[in-house]
Amino acid sequence: MNTAQCKKKSTSKSSESRFEVGDDFADTTLVVEDRKLHVNKTLLMIHSPVFHKMFTNDFREKELSEIPLPGKKYSTMVELLSHIYPGNGAGLIKDDTLEDILQLADEYDVQQVFTNCTQYINNNLSSEDKLSTDRTLFYLYVVERYEKLQSLRSKLIERASQIPANDMARSKFFLLVPGTATRDALLQQILYGVSYR
Repeated sequence: MNTAQCKKKSTSKSSESRFEVGDDFADTTLVVEDRKLHVNKTLLMIHSPVFHKMFTNDFREKELSEIPLPGKKYSTMVELLSHIYPGNGAGLIKDDTLEDILQLADEYDVQQVFTNCTQYINNNLSSEDKLSTDRTLFYLYVVERYEKLQSLRSKLIERASQIPANDMARSKFFLLVPGTATRDALLQQILYGVSYR
């Protein structure tokens, strides 16, 4: 196992145990895939209007000490909680979990996840001179799905406009990108005469 794998495994393990064990501030338990996550209601309510309603309105969860969350993935819920709790949430984001965490953040309306994901994609756009075609179109697909990521759209359209149309069409993400985004990228190619290296 290389250093990066050890670090990733260690970070993931510490996040999981942080919620599995709980602390003096944990006052409720989320049950996901038959595993318990000990959390603080107030912190969840501050970051999520959905949790706020769940714990303050006339929902049955208001009175429960253990709240089952059926249909949720344990690892994705741990990642969501890691964004809510103080720490380095932006450092947890990876391409292979980006869609799952955004879907859960959208469901629970957790703005911090969108802020962290915007930072993550923006950092990738800034640090890599030339993103792969697949990665560019994947990010464009993700940004098009979520209104809260729209600040990245123009940068991604510009990146996509630098990809030859044939290369775009061969990407595994091509059909996922909405036609309007593909149109805008191709139109920008035509209008600005993008040259290929």
